[in-house]
Amino acid sequence: MAEFGLINWIVLIVYFFGMLYIGVIYGKGNKTTEDYFLGSRQIPWWAIGLSVMATQCSAVSFIGIPGWGYASGLDRITYTFQFPIVVAVLMITFIPFFYNTKVVSVYEYLEKRFGAKSRLLLAAIFLLSRGFQTAVVLFAPALALAIITGTDPNTAILMMGVFTLIYTYVGGMNAVIWTDVIQMFIIWLGIALSILFPIFSVDGGFSHIIENGISNHLFDGLDYSLGISNSYTFWGGILGSGFLYLTYLGTDQSQVQRVLSAKSIRETKLSLSLAGFIVPIQTFLFLFAGICLFSAYGGKSFENSDYVMLTFITQTLPVGIAGLVTAGVFAAGMSSVASALNSLATVTVNDFYKKIYPEADDKKCLKVSKYMTLFWGVFSTLFALCLGGLGTVLDIINILGPLFYPCMLSTFVLAVFCKKGNEKGCIAAVLSGLLIDLYMFLFTSVGSLWWCFIGFVFAFAVGYIVSILTNKDPEVDYDKEFSFETATGSELTINNVVRLAMEKKIAEKDSSGYYVVPGKMDKIGYVLIVFFVVQCVILTVI
Repeated sequence: MAEFGLINWIVLIVYFFGMLYIGVIYGKGNKTTEDYFLGSRQIPWWAIGLSVMATQCSAVSFIGIPGWGYASGLDRITYTFQFPIVVAVLMITFIPFFYNTKVVSVYEYLEKRFGAKSRLLLAAIFLLSRGFQTAVVLFAPALALAIITGTDPNTAILMMGVFTLIYTYVGGMNAVIWTDVIQMFIIWLGIALSILFPIFSVDGGFSHIIENGISNHLFDGLDYSLGISNSYTFWGGILGSGFLYLTYLGTDQSQVQRVLSAKSIRETKLSLSLAGFIVPIQTFLFLFAGICLFSAYGGKSFENSDYVMLTFITQTLPVGIAGLVTAGVFAAGMSSVASALNSLATVTVNDFYKKIYPEADDKKCLKVSKYMTLFWGVFSTLFALCLGGLGTVLDIINILGPLFYPCMLSTFVLAVFCKKGNEKGCIAAVLSGLLIDLYMFLFTSVGSLWWCFIGFVFAFAVGYIVSILTNKDPEVDYDKEFSFETATGSELTINNVVRLAMEKKIAEKDSSGYYVVPGKMDKIGYVLIVFFVVQCVILTVI
């Protein structure tokens, strides 16, 4: 690996401290837990949208997806091509409930709907799964730092962990989102350079890259073949990745917490829609960058596909630019980790600490929140030190997520859609979902993304049956006054809310014309569906 150089180090260090400075500035405004966790619900929609995109376009994506493109071309576009459909579904299901009930943690909704046990169970699962996944997201930029600069990997992990802890401890949600905005432009710069440099450096330029990609089957379109051993087919993308992202964006606190920080339901939906349009395009560009690098390097083999982009940064990019792009990779990773740590602290405090110490005032809770941020930061750093040799970072992510997500999604579907759903059904869904996914992981060759769909179907079926057999809830009194913030039980289901809206007992839309109630699709939702169809046509034709 080429010498990193003094100028690149200076650029990298300046960038790091610039991000920390932003964290300090925004940290001064954190006077309450709502400030720390939700940015006082005053963050504009476009910033939230860019933050959601930054999470999908983090250091993991920057390193891993071009490696995918280099190794196999466009076949893994199915990883995110269903994003517009997922966003459209979320805007008429989970998100209106979470936003209107004014919860801080999504698991608060489960207590309103089912009871305290379901809230604590799902919150615990989130802490377990997100804690481990955060370690992977920390490991990715640290691995890059080690490879690019020649630093010992463990030292790099500790460096990244310390920087991230400081940044997260001080900044809160405001700092997370506004640094994400900066990261997006830096990452876009990096991906643009990884496409343009090969085009101008390879003999024959763009036309040669296209011809070489076609001859090596790197531009093969959507694979419509059936079977569950391959995750990266059209059906794997729709049912596998689709259900994974439904869970990730709709029930994972680290993502939902972003949209809960918006000023209104309109801005919540606009932020998600922005991500719905851009994320698939980003994935395509990352994959195309890998195809371009395939021609630039003559298709040579790499020990690990994660090294492709790292080699390009150190060996091809000019001095200074290499440092800036490297800083963008690391800072994106830091921002993603910071967001995760903030959400882990949110769930720990809101779903556990406040239940144990209900008398604790907000000042005390804010103090504990920062302590919990430190705890989860140390936990993630220590686990990251154990990740070497486990495979590519995206492969690790794609195993950890599908293991835990199906039981989470089945529970929330049971809560939102099934008026006879109850806490016993919720617990049954969680346990059966975990067991079926562990079985597929240990004893079958089923592709990991398929675990989400198969596990969800099995877990939901078990949860629904148990709910029907044990349901003793009284029928909802539709004549009494309804409020999202005070409603409980089956009052907080789609069929009840839609019924009340049809009877004009609650408003369907806000003053800007966006649906407040779930079950209703805004115009932008239809645009997202059309965008998805256009994607499929293009990817089928090429």
